[in-house]
Amino acid sequence: MQVQEIAIEYQDCTASAPLYPDFSPVPDSHVTSYFKNSTPATSRPTWSRNQTTVTYGLNGEASVVTNVCKLRFYIPDDVGPHVFLYYRLTNFYQNHRRYVKSFDQAQLSGDFRSNDSIRTSDCDPLRIDPITNKTYYPCGLIANSLFNDTFFSPVLLNPQRTSNDNTTYQMTNQGIAWPSDKDLYKNTSYTVDQVSPPPNWRLRYPTYNASFPLPDLHTFEEFHVWMRTAGLPTFSKLALRNDQDVMTSGTYEVDIYDCTPRHSHVSHFTC
Repeated sequence: MQVQEIAIEYQDCTASAPLYPDFSPVPDSHVTSYFKNSTPATSRPTWSRNQTTVTYGLNGEASVVTNVCKLRFYIPDDVGPHVFLYYRLTNFYQNHRRYVKSFDQAQLSGDFRSNDSIRTSDCDPLRIDPITNKTYYPCGLIANSLFNDTFFSPVLLNPQRTSNDNTTYQMTNQGIAWPSDKDLYKNTSYTVDQVSPPPNWRLRYPTYNASFPLPDLHTFEEFHVWMRTAGLPTFSKLALRNDQDVMTSGTYEVDIYDCTPRHSHVSHFTC
């Protein structure tokens, strides 16, 4: 069966795209697509940018101003089911020797790991929070670098030539990880006062307490996907899926909350 897909590099969206509601063409070098039928030149992908405020905590105690990339793209053929939305990173070396071993499986399996036991674990260099003197949960480089851009379900624009008929193509983050991976992550024995969030998690989890409870790693499938490290510096990971519905031909818009720090790697949206 021929794979039909469109891939859009959105690395430069928040720097190059116009402010919403204006849209401009995505550079051709940022787009690849494979469909049975060709996409008209007038339907090339476009992008726009804005910002929104995202709140975290059970009562919205923390708020973060977040960049939003809006992508519009045309699908010339009906696709699926199944339909998968991936993100792809380049120049990100999950296969680095120090990185790939930087986790503690006992901790991820729910065991209580004291500071002394974590100090001798493979989580180096992210074992103990030097400020609180508490163990990081989850510890290690892999967990700390969790990819945290947020992808929303694509919206089919103007299917009946009126904006009132925009239709969301519902996708889910359930079932994106290997079923066997879920068995690797169990409910933790820690309490909120015993551990600290990893440094790169501090916007979402400024601390652990009643308002910011410990993450449920057992059901956190995006975490499961990230922790299965890639063997090459360019890799794709599944973010959303739909296994029941056809994604009909037309123009779609998808919002991406662009949260992950950008250094040398490049992010792609692939549908």
